[in-house]
Amino acid sequence: MTTLGLYVHLEAKPGREFEVENFLRDALPLVQQEMGTTAWFALRIGPSSFAIFDAFPDEYSRRAHLEGKVAAALISRAPDLFARPPIIERLDVLADKLPGGMEESLRRDDDRPSADYHSHL
Repeated sequence: MTTLGLYVHLEAKPGREFEVENFLRDALPLVQQEMGTTAWFALRIGPSSFAIFDAFPDEYSRRAHLEGKVAAALISRAPDLFARPPIIERLDVLADKLPGGMEESLRRDDDRPSADYHSHL
């Protein structure tokens, strides 16, 4: 059961948006090796705004992720890529719906829909 999460807001430096996008895409294989990470999403919120959402079954798994390779890379690359330090929020998951047994996939540019970053509900 998924009980905990992380939400990390990232703001790219001007001209570094493509590098941030690639950094997040390249992190997927590292996260796939983490047995305790239930779900992981790299998100683009706007032209220079990005985020990561992760979900975990317990605090041990969340802590292992925060001490893992992706977090280390994020910290080391932050001064070059981001306009300000990443904002990391710890979350409690109240409910979830996750696919069972589905493989993680990485969308490439050719199958990625274009987003309207200014749309509102």
